[in-house]
Amino acid sequence: MEQFKLKSIYRDTSGKGVARKLRAEGKLPAVLYGLKEDPVGLSIDEQEFRRVLRTHGETAIVDLDIEGGEGKEYKTIIKEVQVHPSTGKILHVDFQQIRSGEKIKIEVPLVLTGDPVGVKEMGGVLEHGPRSVNIRCLPRHIPENIEIDVAALGIHDAKRLKDIIADHTDFEFLDDPETTIAIVIPPRVEIEEEKPEEEAEGEEPEVIAKGKEEEGEKEAGSEGS
Repeated sequence: MEQFKLKSIYRDTSGKGVARKLRAEGKLPAVLYGLKEDPVGLSIDEQEFRRVLRTHGETAIVDLDIEGGEGKEYKTIIKEVQVHPSTGKILHVDFQQIRSGEKIKIEVPLVLTGDPVGVKEMGGVLEHGPRSVNIRCLPRHIPENIEIDVAALGIHDAKRLKDIIADHTDFEFLDDPETTIAIVIPPRVEIEEEKPEEEAEGEEPEVIAKGKEEEGEKEAGSEGS
């Protein structure tokens, strides 16, 4: 896992007004959570942080350089990124301090690779299960993602978490081993609705015929009166 530095500035103020002002200046409010220390308020450059996400993702190890305060540098991982639900704009970032020799729990993306034979040759549909899994490992073993080859899957074939555990000995999977990661289902067949038989030519619906009969009876009654 590649490591890199990210500069930050210590801040001792908080609140919505402060956060809005930081974002207007191209910065993001952030918080560093320590192993046994109180949380520390920070601000970071938005473009620099976006570069981190774009090139390394949320599993990256960040050497967080803090200016002001005690002026320390902390080895961290990105704990949470808060994003606006409509605009996709980053609102807030949480970092978690780590130690090199201690295992940590982290969520890692799953990436499916290959074109399943059940899709390519049999017209099936590949369904993706969870997009990430929880693992526990040493910081140096954190993967950017976990790739899973699904090329051999035929119709009704599936890849479950237990199928890939033996391939990854550097970390421990924390989710249910029976979790279905990917499955190929049969092609969807559309059944056309049966069309009602066309009415016989010259034959009128019953209600119309009845109406005509009633009209005929009235006319006959009028002539006889």
